Amino acid sequence: MPPNECGGELQRISGDGICTIFLSTRGENEEAVPPELVRFLKFVTADLKESEGDFQDRLVSQLQKTIRDIKTDREMGERYMTLEELLKDEKQEGRLEATRENILELLEELGPVPDQLRDRLEELEELGDLRTLLKLAAKADSLDVFKKEAEKYLQSSQS
Repeated sequence: MPPNECGGELQRISGDGICTIFLSTRGENEEAVPPELVRFLKFVTADLKESEGDFQDRLVSQLQKTIRDIKTDREMGERYMTLEELLKDEKQEGRLEATRENILELLEELGPVPDQLRDRLEELEELGDLRTLLKLAAKADSLDVFKKEAEKYLQSSQS
């Protein structure tokens, strides 16, 4: 057996010593698999309603109880919502940052971008504003043209 395997075709040891086991929920020979594993795999592939059924298995019952507890735990629900909001905020911040970088990349082709202009772009928090400035940067044939058009747009959007 090669040194990177821990037995059988469905197991593999990674470089960090962790043994990964690959399981298939599409097997056709249940009798060749331990009944506990068959019940677990049926639970894993069940739809929401089916997953609440009785699988006659202690591990599956523990998982079902843990899932119910999490669903009814107000604090856990709040943590989940907080995590979801954080992920949403991070995604939005990533979009803002990417758009700023794209604007600067286009402007750098026209010449050195003044720090004052860089700072002004960093202050903008509305994706719509940055997208409009990205279009202006793509059309501009000089930094001066961009600055004038951008200032005109930003003044009109604030009024």
